[in-house]
Amino acid sequence: MSAARDLPARPSLDSLRKQAKKLARDAAAGNGEAIARVHAQLPRAELPLSNRDAQLVIAREYGFAGWTHLTAEVQKRLGRSLEWAASRARVAIHNEDHERLRALLAEYPALVSWRSESGQTLLADTTSYALDTSDPERERIHTRPVAAEMLIDAGATVERSTWEHVIWTGGAGMLHLLARKNALPLTLPVLAALGDEDAVRVRLDQSRERDDTEGPDERIVIGRALMNACRFKHTGVASRLLKRSIRIWVVASIAGGLGRHSSSS
Repeated sequence: MSAARDLPARPSLDSLRKQAKKLARDAAAGNGEAIARVHAQLPRAELPLSNRDAQLVIAREYGFAGWTHLTAEVQKRLGRSLEWAASRARVAIHNEDHERLRALLAEYPALVSWRSESGQTLLADTTSYALDTSDPERERIHTRPVAAEMLIDAGATVERSTWEHVIWTGGAGMLHLLARKNALPLTLPVLAALGDEDAVRVRLDQSRERDDTEGPDERIVIGRALMNACRFKHTGVASRLLKRSIRIWVVASIAGGLGRHSSSS
């Protein structure tokens, strides 16, 4: 086997892809040198050569075990190793390749705080891209709870946008996972989504519900909580919230009537 080729200090991934395509074309055309190169790296390869096998030949000619290892080195030399690792981690999450994800997190700890150009974290990739995952089978298909737990255990922060998306899509299993990881703020709307009737009752017994993040009044908080309880089909919680909502509306109506009467007199 010939000595490995030297990879440039600042290699081009596009150039390497073109090398692989040219090799495949030349081998298919019967070029003896190209065929010899193929068989030197892949003795059992059949022609015409697939793009994947052509890339494998190129990678081995540069001294790497495979195309993935070659591209990782390219990204490293270009100062984009974390970006490459993030792209591999997203694939691992989608494919539920937990061993691969675990290895990437060990090698690239900064992945837990990585963000895409649009600001999305890896944890967001574990939540559903479907609009409705209230059915357990749909949630199983569209969410990646094992990957989510791995990321949280590695230090990933569960941001508001992430848990709100889980609630909005109706992912009960994922929501309870976040609760077990103490990653949720225990506001009335969140407790309603979890179906924690005792905690909801305690909150409603307080004089006024407070949400330190936004500071909406009680009617808005209870309205949001009621929608969450209905979304997750927590009948008891929804009934309790509906009664409180009606009571608030009645009190507000009476107060409004008294105010108008007082001003007119």
